[in-house]
Amino acid sequence: MPNLVVVDPLPEDSSIEATTTPIPEEKTFADYILILPLSNIPPIYIYLSKPPVEFLEVELYSDFVRRSRQGKYEADHMPSKAAVKAYLKAHYPDMTPEDIELASQDVAAIVIPKKVHQQISETYGGRNTSVQIELDSKNLRAALDRNLDAIKPALKEQGATENQIESARSKMHKLNSEMEL
Repeated sequence: MPNLVVVDPLPEDSSIEATTTPIPEEKTFADYILILPLSNIPPIYIYLSKPPVEFLEVELYSDFVRRSRQGKYEADHMPSKAAVKAYLKAHYPDMTPEDIELASQDVAAIVIPKKVHQQISETYGGRNTSVQIELDSKNLRAALDRNLDAIKPALKEQGATENQIESARSKMHKLNSEMEL
């Protein structure tokens, strides 16, 4: 069970108090449990929050959904989402665009500082050219290695050790191989 449990709304005439810290950032109905007590008591909504991400944490990109980045981290696909989509289109021509979109979320990602992702990552935004995407889609493993190597010095400046970075690399390769990429 997550550490944070928020109960909202509280009955107006109750002496019960609730404090919520940190304030939940993203809410969908999948994050709530609705309890309907007796007829004279208003419904209780319990909000379940997932733990915030941590520096160098590695999981599937989809596992980072609805997890706080505390305004300082981002989850970086490795290899890039665009390269994975190109790979899937080339190797699985019968996949629908919707299936490709879903499958591209199940790729290894690493939590890195937002600034490192936006300013240094080779595949962030407009830096991920169509030529680069095509090249990366032909060898996803090499693309992951090149992407991580590009940001490695900046990660070390943020306090990461060589061992931590290489451990993250190994875990990303393992996750991607389990996804058959």
